[in-house]
Amino acid sequence: MRDANLIKIMIEERALVKLIKTIGEKEYSTRDLLKKLGAYGYGHKLLIKAEDKGLVERSNIKNKTYNKLTKEGKKIIKLAKEIGV
Repeated sequence: MRDANLIKIMIEERALVKLIKTIGEKEYSTRDLLKKLGAYGYGHKLLIKAEDKGLVERSNIKNKTYNKLTKEGKKIIKLAKEIGV
């Protein structure tokens, strides 16, 4: 994904950026991540959106879904830090 597209996501999808920052370098189960965000229904929709945009990778292990950032998701964190978002 081009940096311009990542910047566009940062401008238009502020809640998505918050989600990505919350995940950071760790891997969270969906339940733990949504509990940390405090947004269950909306947070789950954001996770699906982040996966569709290629920012989050989701995997199922023993009836739990785990979420971690892709390279593109990590780029957004780096760009956000550089511009102070």
